[in-house]
Amino acid sequence: MRSGMTMSRMVLLLLEMIAVATLAMVASSHFGIADGARITAAFAVAYVVPLVLLRRARGTSDAAHLLLLLLAVFLSWVALDSMQHWIELDGYSLQRPNLHDDSRRYYKWALHHYDGSVGPASSVFPGFPLMILGLWKLFGLSVIWPLAMNMMCTMTSVVLTGMTTRRLLSHRVKLPLQVLLLGGMLLPCLMPYYLMSGISILKEGIIFLSVSMAGFSLSSMVTVDEDRFSLWRDIVTFVVACLLVTLVRTTFLYVLLLGLLIMTLPHWRRDWILTLCLTVMIIVLLFVGNYFASYSFDRHAEIVSGGWNMQRIYFKNTFYTSVIGYYFLYSPWHKFLMLPVTMPLQFILPLPWVPPGSASNLLTIFCRVTYGWYLIGGVFVFYALFLSWRRDGSMGVWPWWPMIYYVALAYVMGGVMARYLLPAVPLIVPVVVYVLCRVYEGRWRRMFTWWMIFLVVTMTLVLLACLEMQTGAVSSFLHVDRIIPYPRTYPSL
Repeated sequence: MRSGMTMSRMVLLLLEMIAVATLAMVASSHFGIADGARITAAFAVAYVVPLVLLRRARGTSDAAHLLLLLLAVFLSWVALDSMQHWIELDGYSLQRPNLHDDSRRYYKWALHHYDGSVGPASSVFPGFPLMILGLWKLFGLSVIWPLAMNMMCTMTSVVLTGMTTRRLLSHRVKLPLQVLLLGGMLLPCLMPYYLMSGISILKEGIIFLSVSMAGFSLSSMVTVDEDRFSLWRDIVTFVVACLLVTLVRTTFLYVLLLGLLIMTLPHWRRDWILTLCLTVMIIVLLFVGNYFASYSFDRHAEIVSGGWNMQRIYFKNTFYTSVIGYYFLYSPWHKFLMLPVTMPLQFILPLPWVPPGSASNLLTIFCRVTYGWYLIGGVFVFYALFLSWRRDGSMGVWPWWPMIYYVALAYVMGGVMARYLLPAVPLIVPVVVYVLCRVYEGRWRRMFTWWMIFLVVTMTLVLLACLEMQTGAVSSFLHVDRIIPYPRTYPSL
């Protein structure tokens, strides 16, 4: 048995050496020897950090190690392709890449404070561009370093999701710890939109890491797992998660506070002092974060209540306005009554909606693929509808955290922001693995099968309707007139 394990480790080491050598050759051929060496070193470190965490985790296995290696290879390929497109136009380089939207603002903010070569740029939350600036102070000006940082954060969030799944389910299902850890890591890897949002030059990678750290630490409050002895480690992990969120997006502190309060419920007599101290810390961080981000509590209230500014920012697609109109101008009661519309809309986002001319390369389309989410989200909805209220099927209070977040997001944003749902993936995955494990053990198989058939049929019809609405492809195939017209355009605000 020991020799077999040694042989598998040797094979993994050989694969890692081949992957690093291939990365070095490809990067050097596209970006030159110097930048190729920087890319290889940065991406190698981005892989080693989550690997060390994985090898020290209970329930680790060579299969999980291999999955992490494959994930690193995939993300490296995506990153190389992205960098190639950022410099393909004349005048752009890895030091001055051709970025867009929020990525450009973050990069410009950091560049202005680094050498003053560009004018000032506004950034509501300066934490992420401040991290970019810190990396440049250490390693020099290049887009490689923030890209590698987000790659490390995304892969670490995947590992922590697997560790959280193992911790929550070790006493609830009969499968080995290695299977639980591997399953918790595998499901996020089935969501390209999650992975590719995490490694963009955006703050999403830091947010994914923060939520997964908070989830792992808070899971000890609702489990009888023997990891409970490491209470101080969990407290430090949760505090670090809160500090990261304070830097990059203060509003997500509400999400962490929600999780803290929910996880306290099962053993509130035991944990109320700890919860009170952490709650006070979060409130202090809210004030500190708002001060440095120039983000007042009035702005928080505006996000919840809506208004013309929110309508102008978020409703730029005619499809959404044709479905729910001027949503941010509705009364709170009206928004509450619209939850049966906004919650399904939140589920099917992001729609396969690629405006003409925007599909410049394969990755532009591939990053919008959401079939993995339809599987994961569909199983999660199955739990919410059919198992959450059953005494023999409930997973306790844990699923209420992502459930409440999902409903609150649909209420506040009208179901139009898919990216804001992604941080809940590390919280949803343990619930999905729980359902799949119980079905594997023989529970609720017929009910689950009928639900998945309903889900596949429904999503197929929805996706066909979106395809017809966008391109008319279905009606062209059937040689009939346009079945679904393109949504009408609302007057601009």
